[in-house]
Amino acid sequence: MNSSRTGPKSDAAHAQAQARAQAGITFLPDSRHTQVAAGDHLLLGAWKAGVGIKSVCGGRGKCGTCLVSVESAAAGALSPASEEERELLPRAAGGQTYRLACMAEVHGEVCVSVPPESQALKSSPRKPYTVTRVALAPAVARVVLEVEDAYAAPPRALAARIVAALARAGRRGAALPLSTLAEFSRQPDFDSSARLTATLAGKRVIQLRRGAERRLYGLAIDIGTTSMVLFLCDLAQGEIVAVRTAGNPQAAYGEDVISRMTRIHADPGMLATLQRLVVDELNRMIEEAAGEAGVSREDIADAVVVGNPTMQHILLGINPEPLGRGPYLPVLSEGVEVEAASLGLDIIAGAPVFVLPMPAGYIGGDTLAAVLTRGPEFYRGNNLLVDIGTNGEVVLAKNGVLTATSCATGPVYEGAHIACGVRAAPGAIERVWIEPGGAIRWAAIPEEGERDRRPVGLCGSGVISAVTALLGAGLVGSDGAFAPPETHPRLRRGERTRALEAVLVPGIASRTGRDLVFTQQDVRSVQLGKAALRAGIEILLREQGVTKLDHIYLAGTFGNHLEPRDIVAIGMVPPIPVERIESIGNAAGDGARMALFNRRDRRRARRLAEEMRVVELANCADFQDLFVACTELSAASVPQAED
Repeated sequence: MNSSRTGPKSDAAHAQAQARAQAGITFLPDSRHTQVAAGDHLLLGAWKAGVGIKSVCGGRGKCGTCLVSVESAAAGALSPASEEERELLPRAAGGQTYRLACMAEVHGEVCVSVPPESQALKSSPRKPYTVTRVALAPAVARVVLEVEDAYAAPPRALAARIVAALARAGRRGAALPLSTLAEFSRQPDFDSSARLTATLAGKRVIQLRRGAERRLYGLAIDIGTTSMVLFLCDLAQGEIVAVRTAGNPQAAYGEDVISRMTRIHADPGMLATLQRLVVDELNRMIEEAAGEAGVSREDIADAVVVGNPTMQHILLGINPEPLGRGPYLPVLSEGVEVEAASLGLDIIAGAPVFVLPMPAGYIGGDTLAAVLTRGPEFYRGNNLLVDIGTNGEVVLAKNGVLTATSCATGPVYEGAHIACGVRAAPGAIERVWIEPGGAIRWAAIPEEGERDRRPVGLCGSGVISAVTALLGAGLVGSDGAFAPPETHPRLRRGERTRALEAVLVPGIASRTGRDLVFTQQDVRSVQLGKAALRAGIEILLREQGVTKLDHIYLAGTFGNHLEPRDIVAIGMVPPIPVERIESIGNAAGDGARMALFNRRDRRRARRLAEEMRVVELANCADFQDLFVACTELSAASVPQAED
């Protein structure tokens, strides 16, 4: 399906917002400054400035995770704290004033400090990728043209002479759109050069330039709910020349896709806002990547985008609300190609942007791209591909037959809904172990050149590692309940909740100055997320009559940093020798690059989408019973349902 006009480029509401008075915000400790419209919340300003602030509840003033400290503010520069906000604020100490970024409206110049525990992404998220060689057959090409002189007989218009030059260069039948010709006519001395370079997407000329230029680049983009990665690639050499990662700024309006759908339902204009946020961030990433590689954006002629269905819908300017209600169908499922200018991407205006197909409401182009990376071995025997994130996507290949499903694992694996949870960034604990003598040890993600190695919280892999360590030491039972506090000196009851918790890092050893704890509620959150994933896997295995798996492939950032022994020990995946569990990195990004380098992989993605059978768990009668059974923290097989 082709379209050159998709998504709202601008709207009256946006124009009115731009016309409102501006207010300035400075964010410490990085001294980043930005301007927002008066009345906007601090949280939106943070994302505009590239400052990641946690927002577990989606900016609805329910969780208190977006805490900031006000360093300076003129009278009236911030809206007064409401009673609801004050209930979530900590007790002020030493004259400090705290506010919630999602509830404090900005009306004047302010300066705030973001404490470590509130930082969603202090640095770029980790997005591993695999360097692979792909047979080159890009969807775009450049041709150097020798154009006849204007005085050559018979006299012809410039457009006709360019079309004739294209035919002589082997491009007979190439279309020269008016928009391309008009853009070319704005170049100095455009009609006086005998040598031109034409950039073509298929048979469509998308750019004309004076002189000869052979270099050609493209973008592979993976848009996740939480983070994004962009690869700038040399299409002639089949190489990555620059990589950029960033948090998804839409997180200011919700940590998960349901929160963002809810925002759009409440305010239809929010669709354009969310689209602009992600496009603006992509343009910033393009500018940085191009600058690093010494590439002009006028040489970027193609792009491939993958993401979950909600992210793909929003990018295209399509309302994703139908994805959140039965029967959970996408508005558009086919792979679609649009022009870069229609999305507002700062590359060649007519450059094609190919967005991979969406096989189902919760199976998007990112899952399809991950499957695209698998070789013939994936289609022999019984193999499972699992991408664990805010949603868990599972694809089972049984002798070449593909069946897939999606599980609502929640954002716990991104560090959300965890008492001391943080994103996977420097200072985040990624490993926890308990020595035979009972000492609790940990390892955090290091930051190059940073001497302060104290942790700020636990990221997703640290959360799983902590549960596994507590389970192995007998401090947590298979039912998820903590042992009595007298069992270990680090077990205690929380001051506010009185529920049991384990102190992993005492405050004196943490960067926040507060104890880093793992609570009973944290264990329950892991159980719920793990149960959803495992139940989904079991549904696929039982539907296809599979009792034994040959391999499990873990895709995505989270999967790449998991210890296979941990996920087997708590029953996140079926029992299988750990050597048969393989992390394959950011397979979605890898698949996007494959489709960028070789147009035939775009056709293959379309075929895979047509062939893949998707199982909707909501329609499975035994899912709830399986879910309950899978909450157990155990490596044992899940009992078969009774007939």
